[in-house]
Amino acid sequence: MLKDKVAMVTGAAQGIGYAISEEFAIQGANVVLTDYNPSVVDTAKDLNEKYDGEITGMVLNVMKTDSIVDSLNKIVDTYGKLDYAVNNAGGGVLKPFAELTDDDFDKTINLDLRGTFLCMREEIKIFLKQGYGSIVNAGALGSVYNPGGMGAYNAAKNGIMGMTQAAAVDYAENNIRVNCVAPGLTKTPLNDGGFLEKILPTVPMKRYETAAEVAKVYVFVASEATFMTGQTILSDGGVSVGLK
Repeated sequence: MLKDKVAMVTGAAQGIGYAISEEFAIQGANVVLTDYNPSVVDTAKDLNEKYDGEITGMVLNVMKTDSIVDSLNKIVDTYGKLDYAVNNAGGGVLKPFAELTDDDFDKTINLDLRGTFLCMREEIKIFLKQGYGSIVNAGALGSVYNPGGMGAYNAAKNGIMGMTQAAAVDYAENNIRVNCVAPGLTKTPLNDGGFLEKILPTVPMKRYETAAEVAKVYVFVASEATFMTGQTILSDGGVSVGLK
């Protein structure tokens, strides 16, 4: 159980971020759900009624340093610490490489890669002050495997894996762990529209991953894998090791 621990999750208004937040809450942690969508405040209120820890929502734009700093300061002022930070916010334009526009590429890189960098940088500053902390970044199959049609998204997610490794090495001696979880074919509101159905036949387990399933991986890596750092953990139903 994670009673009295404090976790922050970005991109938590829905989908995997929401599921990660709920899994932290199930295990008794105090959880701060953050998202650029103001609906995250009401979403957190609903969760708070179900679980013992304090569950709150906060508007945060991962592409703006001031927003990140302000949110982190509020969390530390409220709880006196931050134990776990999950950088889940992201998205991407999925097109064949030569069809990507400049805007498609910039939007994907800025949200996924730059947004994760900005959050990591400020979280690490907090963790250095308090002497410990655990970061889990959101990778994807595109971090290590290329199903096609994901040029900008793969670039961003591969970059997140690289940043995870770099920060892990830089701060291992400071009792700061930095890891990455790469979900597989997970059904969420952001990837409806037929894409999943096209990829499903390539999954050896022949089913989608649920958000609740991968949320357990995120929380385990954040809180229990205490000698793990710099790793990208795939939870993908076998896609990366064998297509069928």
